[in-house]
Amino acid sequence: MTWSQQAIYFMAAAVPLFILLIWSARRIRTAAEFYAAGPQYGGFRNGLAMTGDYLSAASFLGITGAILVSGYDGVLYAVGFFAGWPLILILLADKLRSVGRFTLADVLRERFSEPGVVVVATLGYFPVVVMYLAAQMAAIAWLLNYLFGLSFSFSLGMLSITAMLTALTGQMIFSARVQIVKAVLILGLMLALIILACAHIPSGLVDVFVLELRTEPFTYDTTNRANSPLSLLSLGLALILGPIGLPHIMSRFFSVADEERARMSVFYATGFIGLFYVVIIVLGFLTLAVLADLQVLPGYPGQLVPELSVAKDTLASENLALIYMAHLVGGNVLSGVTAAVLAVVLFSVMTSLILTGSSAFSHDWYAQKKNSEQQIFSEKVLHRLAGALTVLSAACVASIFQYENVAYIVGLAFAFSASVNVPLLVGALYSEKLTGRAALWGGCAGLLACCLAVLTGPVVWVDWLGFTEAIFPWRHPALFTLTVTLSVMLLVSWREQKSQRQQDAEQSI
Repeated sequence: MTWSQQAIYFMAAAVPLFILLIWSARRIRTAAEFYAAGPQYGGFRNGLAMTGDYLSAASFLGITGAILVSGYDGVLYAVGFFAGWPLILILLADKLRSVGRFTLADVLRERFSEPGVVVVATLGYFPVVVMYLAAQMAAIAWLLNYLFGLSFSFSLGMLSITAMLTALTGQMIFSARVQIVKAVLILGLMLALIILACAHIPSGLVDVFVLELRTEPFTYDTTNRANSPLSLLSLGLALILGPIGLPHIMSRFFSVADEERARMSVFYATGFIGLFYVVIIVLGFLTLAVLADLQVLPGYPGQLVPELSVAKDTLASENLALIYMAHLVGGNVLSGVTAAVLAVVLFSVMTSLILTGSSAFSHDWYAQKKNSEQQIFSEKVLHRLAGALTVLSAACVASIFQYENVAYIVGLAFAFSASVNVPLLVGALYSEKLTGRAALWGGCAGLLACCLAVLTGPVVWVDWLGFTEAIFPWRHPALFTLTVTLSVMLLVSWREQKSQRQQDAEQSI
């Protein structure tokens, strides 16, 4: 078995799938299709498109790697990534479709008169998109490293150039049709992997879920504050609340014709995504069982198979655990096809994220008038420049976090979303007492707290900058940063209401 054979199977599967993406991109002609998907889809198809939007590198590669390394603790990612969807169905499905047109900024513009709130929402979107995009780019770079032997830095550079050209030329692949195909492909691939993996485990599925009891090296060190119970609680909070504020998911609410279709879209998406995460847990433990029995990853007893060593340590190999398993149970054909499907999925999500990040600038800052159809050309120019900035920022983040699990990188995106976008969105829709100034200062405080927590946290401050101890001790900052946001919102609202009561009392005298 040679690397070139896997690369051939990869190209044979990837080329027709990428042709489908390019064909779909050329069908985007109107502003509605440019920003969302157009109103032609009903609840079922839009729900399946939501599923395709949501299933990214973190879901397929990151969770299986997290389960491989930490056993049942890795299940937290699967549960958390899904748990936010019932909240979306209950809290937002009707209201989001009845307010605004394309983005969160439209919702805030309807609710508050302060223009600064829209700016904060736009700035809050940016790190969410950059972190999410960085996870996709890191995953694709490791896939290229695995298939073609290219270094991570070279692969990331090639990918950044491709993404930059995509942003500057305006070929943004944001078609619901592609997301539907992508969801079907990834669910079908999961089914094939599970069937083949089960055939390699004579003891059956029951033994798979008790495998962690005999793989002691794969547990979190909870004595380390970075992985403390409070840090894991913070991760769970980010994963549960984060989906509510993801821009590329929220845009799907505006791509259907009415509130009923929006509600049904989330209903179907919740079902599809719930099924996916139940299956991904099974697939994660199957991956653990296959790789443990065959002793092919760093950390297990025995000799590492040389052809599967693609990184300097277990952390990088963790992101490719699923590919290793596919190679072992299905040979070059299955590993090549699996890598091709994942590459198409990752590239599709990547281009959607570039579109979303760019629209935060072009639509929310530039397109202030309702007749956006007349301004679409100039808006596209700004959109493409913003896309280039998004790609450059994501490439830098991917380089910094290259040895982290991609699910962790997306977890940081969810932390920004939960700390900035979610309080603004839920407050604007449900709290009559929330003032514009409180939303402005609360959003700014949450955004600043998130940035400082990440920059002074264990990954950047210690692993990348080389300091001995992190200033902010947790790897997952959402519990702290969300508390900051809500505290500032409540304090400013209370002071403004108190000031208003005093003015009313003085006028009544």
